[in-house]
Formats: sequence, C-alpha cells, structure tokens
Amino acid sequence: MDNLIQFFFKYKPSIFAKGQLGLAARPSWLILLLLALAGGGLIYYLYFRGALKLDSWPRIGLAALRVALIAVLALLLMRPSLVVSSVIPKANYVAVLSDDSRSMQLNDENGTTRNQAVKNLLQSNGQFSKGLDEKFKTNYFKFASDTTKLTDANQLTAEGGSTDIAVALQQAVKDSSGNALAALVLISDGGMNTPRDIGAALRELRAKNLPVFTLGTGSTEKFKDAEMVRVNTPRRILTGSAVIADALVRLSGYESGKVTIQVTEDGHALKTEAFDIKGGEAQTVTLEFIPSSPGTHKYNFNIAPLEGEHTTEDNAQETLIEITNEQPKVLYIEGEPRWEYGKMRFSLSKNEKNVIVVSALRSADGKFYRQGVESGEQLEKGFPLTIEELFSYQGFVLGSIEANFFSFEQLRMIEQFVARRGGGFLALAGSRAFDAGKYANTPIGDLLPFILDDRVDGPEVSEPGAWKPVLTSRGAKHAITRLADNREQSAKEWEGLPPVTIPEYLTATKPGATVVLEARNTQDKSRTIPLLAEQRYGRGRTMALLTNDTWRWRMQLESKNTSHENFWRQALRYLVSTTPNPIEVLSERDVYAANDPVRLRGEVNDKKFEAIKDAGVTARITKPSGQFVEMPMTFNFPAESADVNDYQAEYKPDEQGLYKVELTAKKGGAVLGTAASSFLVTELNREFHDAAQNVELLKRIAAETGGKYFPLSKASDLIEELTYLEGKNSERISLDLWDMPINFLLLLGLASAEWFLRKRKGLA
Repeated sequence: MDNLIQFFFKYKPSIFAKGQLGLAARPSWLILLLLALAGGGLIYYLYFRGALKLDSWPRIGLAALRVALIAVLALLLMRPSLVVSSVIPKANYVAVLSDDSRSMQLNDENGTTRNQAVKNLLQSNGQFSKGLDEKFKTNYFKFASDTTKLTDANQLTAEGGSTDIAVALQQAVKDSSGNALAALVLISDGGMNTPRDIGAALRELRAKNLPVFTLGTGSTEKFKDAEMVRVNTPRRILTGSAVIADALVRLSGYESGKVTIQVTEDGHALKTEAFDIKGGEAQTVTLEFIPSSPGTHKYNFNIAPLEGEHTTEDNAQETLIEITNEQPKVLYIEGEPRWEYGKMRFSLSKNEKNVIVVSALRSADGKFYRQGVESGEQLEKGFPLTIEELFSYQGFVLGSIEANFFSFEQLRMIEQFVARRGGGFLALAGSRAFDAGKYANTPIGDLLPFILDDRVDGPEVSEPGAWKPVLTSRGAKHAITRLADNREQSAKEWEGLPPVTIPEYLTATKPGATVVLEARNTQDKSRTIPLLAEQRYGRGRTMALLTNDTWRWRMQLESKNTSHENFWRQALRYLVSTTPNPIEVLSERDVYAANDPVRLRGEVNDKKFEAIKDAGVTARITKPSGQFVEMPMTFNFPAESADVNDYQAEYKPDEQGLYKVELTAKKGGAVLGTAASSFLVTELNREFHDAAQNVELLKRIAAETGGKYFPLSKASDLIEELTYLEGKNSERISLDLWDMPINFLLLLGLASAEWFLRKRKGLA
C-alpha cells in the first residue's frame, strides 16, 4: 500500500505525516480575489448567459468541472510543497547495533542464516552502508550479553549465549556520548532472554529524544519448531515415589501431530512416551516415572526431532531432583476403634518403608492405644504436650474425634502446624468428624478445604456403600490417585473399586480448593459430590477425605489387588512431600547457564519454627571440579515484615556441572544444624527458545522511542526515514508537490469529464 501511495503522491505517507503543506509562490489575497471574480464572470457568461440551451443540472455540472479544472491549475501555479525537517549531511551520528547471539545462526532469512543476511547488509560497499554514510557519521556495535564496537561486518560470529537488548541500547548511547547522536538502528530477531526490564531503557531513550529504528530478521510466518518450553518437577522427593513432571510443549508451524518425549536419568534412558499436541499453541503434558535410586539426579526431557524443524536446540530441558531416603513422621489421632484405622495401618506396614505413622487411638475416656511411639511418655495424653513435640512431625491425620477433645490452644497448635511449620494435614470422615464433630468456627474449620455450616441437627448421611469414587480432571494426574504404573491402567483400577459410604455430605468447597476425587451415587448416576479435596494453607497443604470405609477397597477385592495399599501409601507421601525442615537451603532455580548469578536462600528455625535471625550462617559451595568456596549468608529483613526467615547469598559459577551446597548455622559457638542442596550449571540454549522473530518486541521498542519497525528486506526504506529526522542538526527543506502524478491524473480526469458531458449533450 505504501508503494502505491508513493507512486501517485511521489512521497511515502510517513513523510507527509512529518511535514507541513505550503505554497512556494503565494500571491496576495487581492490578486486571488480578482482572479476569482474574473473566473466567476467567465463561467457565468459561458454557461448561464449565452445561447447554450441546456437544463439547469447539466449547466451546473459543466460549470463545476470547469471551476475545478481552473482551481487545480491555479493551485499548481502556486507551486504546492511539503516542508519537512531533513538532517544536514554528515552533521549527525547514527548508532547501528547488530545482534550477535546464537539465535542468529538460524537459517530462515530467505535461504541464508540471519547472521549472514546481516553481514551482507552491513558490507561497506553495500547499498545500505553507502546510504547511511552519505547522510550520517556511523558507529557500529555488536551485542549479545555484552556490547562492543564493530569495525567490520565479518566480526559478527553469532556465538553469544544470551541477548540483552536493554544493556545494548544503553551502552551504545554511553559510547556515543559527546557526539550528535540522532538515532539508533537495532538489527535483531527480537529475542531477549535476560530478566532485565527493557521498559526503563526505552523511557530513558524517549526522554533524550533518541528514536530507535528496528530492523527485524528471521521468519515470522514459516518458522517450524517443536519447543520444550519448560518442565516442572519437584525439587525433592522420597525414594520410591513417582515423579510427576508437567512439560510445556509448543508446536510452531505444524498442524496437530504426535510428539515423542524421552526422559533420561543421568544420561540413561528412563522413559519414552508419545503425545498428541495441537499445532500453533503451547500444551502441557504429564510424564510419570520412578527414579532409580536415592541421590541427586539430572533428568533430561527431550522431544524427538520433527521433519523440517528450523532448530532442534530448543527440544530439551534439564531438571535436577534430589531423591532422599528420609523417614518423615506422620501423627495420626483417632477417636474410636474402627476398621478404617486398622486397615490403613495394615496397608502401610506392607509396602511403606519410609513414612512412619505414629498414632494414638482413644480406646476409652483417658485411655489411648499408641503405635509407633519411641517412649512411654510420648502421646501419653493422646496429643503432644508441647508445640515443639507437635512440630517434630511432618504430617498430621485427624480421624473421627470430636472438637472438644482438644483444648482451643491445641486446635490452634494444629493450625500453626500447617500455617507456620508447613506441615501436611489430612482430615478423615467419621461419626465425630467435620460438622458432626463440631469443628465449625474452630481453627480446624479454617484448615479444611470444605465449608462447614455448624448444623444444629444431625448431618445428612448416606446408605453404606452408596457412592462410587470417580477421578476428576485434576485427580486423573494427581500423585495420590496413581494406583498403577501407567495412568490408563490406574483409571481402570479406579473403575473397579467398590463403592464407599459418605458419613456426611460437604458439598461447598472453599475458593482455593481443588477436588481430586468425586463420589457418584450408585442409584442416581447423575448425582455427584466431592470425595477428596485439597488446598494450600499458609506454608503447608490440607486435605479432607469424606469417606470412612476405604477399607472396602481391601476387604471386597481379591487379595492380590493392591489398590488400597497404593492409595494410602501415596496419600501419606503426598501429605509430607512439601514439608520443610527447620534448616533449609535452596537455590532459586535448579538449573542455570554459565555466568548466571545463583541466588541462595536459607532458612534457620528453632523447634517452634520461629526464625533465628542472628545466627552465623555459612554456605559451602563445592564445584564440579571438587574445589569449594565458602561464603557468608546474611539475613534479609523485608520492608513490611520482620517474620520472614530468609538468609541470602549470591554466587557466580565459573564451571559447568553439578554444584553441591551445604549450609551451616551457628550461634554462640554451637552448631544449630546443617542443610544441603544442589544446583546444575549447563548449556541452556536460551537463544533457541521461542526463536521466531519477535516482531511485537521490535515494534514496541520502535513505538515507545519514536522510531519505526522494518523487516530486513525493507532496510533501504529505513534510510529515508532517518533522512527526515528532526533534531539539532536538521534543516527545513521544501519538497515540490506540483509534479505529483496524481495532479496530472486529476487534470486529465476533470478535462475528460467535461468533454464527455459536452459530447453527451451534443455540444462537442
């Protein structure tokens, strides 16, 4: 469209937008008035006073055409012009910044690589360089993570590991200080993979009246790529637990198709699975696998290459997972002897080697049957005597026991066990649970993912075995519901489970809760209610199971069926999976690129999980080569709260491989405790993720600074835009408009229309 407008009007629309219309030969108003009166008299004599025999409308039409023709001729005689600002040749500088990062290696710029296309553009004898040199003094730069001067286009190697456009723009301005810098030209694919805020740099350029003109390189429509965008995995799990990994996969330039993903552990193939992925969008797929052994392992998630991919460098992501052999403890308080209690403990004793269940079962008033205790005094009263004793557990299971069994302080301790300590809480249904146990308006009611309504009358209950467990969409991929090695078989296992009983109906879930299992009525299959729900609460998580007879899954199935054992084993493992230790150390991410700063964060708590803010904390970092570095960690006091336990340190790795971190906390010469973690430094190939030309970013950079975006193929148009910049070293010039092709066509059209009308009326 711009070319068509330029053909008719001689100049591009952008030049008209920058200029002001004027007349080079402007007569006085008196002469114009006399000419108008003379012309009007002539038209009146020719068309209204003579012997011309025409109706009124043809007369008016002929007169109008003749007036228009005379007016256009008169206007052209006054030499219309466009007054614009134009740079004074060689009085201004332009900084040209060329992207030199690895994404410029991609071969999608009209049959050549992006880097080669830019090198061809910047050759000293090329049209673009000559055009710039005729008008400006030019400084050339290349940039990736750093910005340096460029003296020859052949110095562009496209080897930079990351792209920082914000720093490049700021550095070019800094290096051009003292020069009359008029504009910046940014040649890039728009890839920016550093956390720096580019908005601040653009605002600074706008304030200095320095426009950025962007030249985009790389395909925008035909880019074909299968990208492993990211993978979410737990940082730490118990040995024997399954890892549930959510992988975000994006297909660009392909229709929907099958994508094969392979998972390796420390370089050894672990699992391969195919997924149907929609084209043109990102989609999350879930992979499940069981790590081979305890320890810290590196996992690679790799998409098998697709036909025609422009790059396979972004097909993989790595994660680091610590598989521990710890033995977390779960406290189970039960108010009445029942099969659910016995069968749950029996199932765990068969196949659970890590999670330890310590239980207190009330057998009579003031009498408790205790299992798993380490001493005669432990749980002697049916509940921990101190908050320190309660916080020594990682999980808490509340059975069928009424609320007034606990003092309010004990109920508050349980709430703090989740909120402050970060423990896992599971409430089980029963005749003395939930509303029946009068837990509404108590701290336990706050914990539950269901809303209690404090009924005065008895709660609604179901007939025995009237509800069939059903997986929800969330439950289909949940860690608790994994009854078999693959999810298809697991779903079949759930379909074969016997129905259960619902002691009371709780149908209202809290806004942040998620339903994992539903219960479908065996008589009315259109009726479903929640069966198992969970929610985050403070630092921990809470769950509620609304049945009291999962023992049916053991007693009513053949002996070789292990669904009941698997359910409870995974339920308790999930319950304690995110519970923190009193002393912790973690890096903000588990995988870094070389030279990325690694921020370490540590927690140091006492047995009440109250922050110790004045400890001496040291991090010992062991490099892949075996060398180590010790650095202090300082407590970070937030601006609004002094209760956040957060020791911090920053480290910049200089080797690739696995780094081990050990935190040691001391106070008064005594060691409070230690903690350990790891992080991985590897080649992340950031440059090849989302590697299609980022037109939106390039247009934003141009728009927010007063510049303009061009594709690389339109680089010659950019020089014309730069020519008409307004600045200190610019001058006002007049561009003639009288010789525009549209003027000739307009005169020809008016004369032809008058001749046609005369011919039609028999006057010519």
